[in-house]
Amino acid sequence: MTFRSRPTSTWRGSPMIIRPRALSLITTRRCTAECDHCCIGSSPRASQAIPLERMHSLIDEAKSIPSIQRIGFTGGECFLLGRALDALIAHAHELEFETRVVTNGYWAGNALAAERRISSLCVAGLDQIMISTGTFHQEFVPIERVIHAARAAATARIPCRIAIEVCDQQTFDESILHKQLAPEIAARQVFLGHDPWTTDVGGRGVTPLTHRQLIDGGNALESGRCTQIMDTITVTPNQDLLACCGFPMEQLPELRIGSIANRTLAEVLREAPNGLMKLWLHVGGPHAIADFIAQTIPDFAIPQSVSICQACATLQRDPRAMAVIAERGSEVGNQIVSAFVELHSGIAALRAF
Repeated sequence: MTFRSRPTSTWRGSPMIIRPRALSLITTRRCTAECDHCCIGSSPRASQAIPLERMHSLIDEAKSIPSIQRIGFTGGECFLLGRALDALIAHAHELEFETRVVTNGYWAGNALAAERRISSLCVAGLDQIMISTGTFHQEFVPIERVIHAARAAATARIPCRIAIEVCDQQTFDESILHKQLAPEIAARQVFLGHDPWTTDVGGRGVTPLTHRQLIDGGNALESGRCTQIMDTITVTPNQDLLACCGFPMEQLPELRIGSIANRTLAEVLREAPNGLMKLWLHVGGPHAIADFIAQTIPDFAIPQSVSICQACATLQRDPRAMAVIAERGSEVGNQIVSAFVELHSGIAALRAF
């Protein structure tokens, strides 16, 4: 979707019109692992976390926002909350939200331990589980634990996605997952996904990462609009509300909606202005924005990226690009808002059908 500049002096932003479908809670920055290029900056030494009482109140507040259907619990490592995680899931389940957890599976030391932990979560009302693994995670969490966790989830009939890191530097052999979990994969109880492991925007990574194999194989998913921005909103451990679930979100101020430390979710959403960048990424994507910038800077282009998250981060960290948007973005503001409204009217109609 390309936006052409046209003179207008009427766009000044408008009341917040986002209708998020998912609320993601980065419950804690602490983790049993310290993966290179972790986008959250997690480690066993990290201590920042959303207060437990605040997480429960956020679940209550989410109920006042009719569009929210799912609440996700992630980290860091959310399983470090222990039985408090079960209580949070039960709370969300009682309010009829779908529930999802993201974990590295460290807690599944053997089949019995995995079965007991999953059984407790099943009783609480867990609907989905995602387990992260790959070259960098394997330094801290053996693949056997991932297998125990996935198998236990399948037995409990909780859909499980194993997210495998992908980059040219990977040494992880996923064939063991295909072999050990073949029945569960065939029964569509366990799903294997492949997610680009990208350079941490916060500069905390050490290993130089490249993705030539993904790009050359035509598997780089960087074009088009971002379907996640403003569809999933995220609360960070320092209680910032962000309009994104993606990797570089905390380092990109344009994705910040506001602080929920002393205000409710509804208040922050209602009072926050419609930042042009958020709307534009949602309806057009980073490359559509780059096309607009090229009208002012003819040689401007986003270098080839492996994911839309990487393209988004590259765009927002380019001072020339952000200067053009600040100076000329209002010229297409009305077009972008109209495109957003039209897009979501169509989505609402499809959901109703």
